[in-house]
Amino acid sequence: MPWCPKCGAEFRKGFTACNTCHVKLIDHKPDGTETVEELSSPPEGWERESPKKQRMLRILRALTMVLLALAAALLLQNM
Repeated sequence: MPWCPKCGAEFRKGFTACNTCHVKLIDHKPDGTETVEELSSPPEGWERESPKKQRMLRILRALTMVLLALAAALLLQNM
C-alpha cells in the first residue's frame, strides 16, 4: 500500500500522490527517515473548485439548513 511520507496517510493501490500534502507517495509505512519530495504542481486530475462554485455550494447548504429548521419548527408546533 502507498503511504504519504509527510502526513502518514495510507492510500489504495494506484495512487501516486497525497491529495492533502501534494507529495509523492512511498511504498512502505513512513518511519520518519524519508525525505519529502514536493510536487511542482498538483497531481493530474486534481482541480480546485472555482470560487463561484464554492459560493453556490455554501448558499445551498445554508438554504438546506434553514428549510430543515423550518420543517422541525412546524413539526414541533403541531405536536
